[in-house]
Amino acid sequence: MKDVKLDLTFWFMALAFWLFWIIITGSLRFQELLVGALVAFLLTWFNHDLFFRQDERSVLDLRTLILYLRYTFHLIIAIVLANFQVAFIVLNPRMPISPGIIRFSRPYKKSLNKVILANSITLTPGTLTVLVEGEDFVVHALTRKNAGEVVEWELAKELAEIEEKQEKQVKW
Repeated sequence: MKDVKLDLTFWFMALAFWLFWIIITGSLRFQELLVGALVAFLLTWFNHDLFFRQDERSVLDLRTLILYLRYTFHLIIAIVLANFQVAFIVLNPRMPISPGIIRFSRPYKKSLNKVILANSITLTPGTLTVLVEGEDFVVHALTRKNAGEVVEWELAKELAEIEEKQEKQVKW
């Protein structure tokens, strides 16, 4: 087992788990708070390697939060539109399905942005992220047209812009 870093991420996650414990138990008795704190600490201890560390994620400030909220809004629109596209394909008597797998690269520096893009692709109906390895993404799509669109997807470019703005902001 690797060394556990008791950094801000560790303590923030322990606090989040402890608050979750308080919410689900609905009790503020001392014994339950103490047990909850112990469980939260142990849960964080054993799962510490699953958390994104500071160098793997963007710095969270108001500007970044607004950019990610804008990204989320655009993602919701993309999901709704993709739902209609998939419904059209499935309800079409000819079933114009031409599945395809495509591999493309996105040079994100932050691991969090890779995870966000992979999950965004999977959340969008008709596409599924099969593999993320380094800068490469492997995506399965319901149609070859959709597979080609994933490479030039606006949301992927938007994540790259968020990362660029973060870098410029950090250098100041």
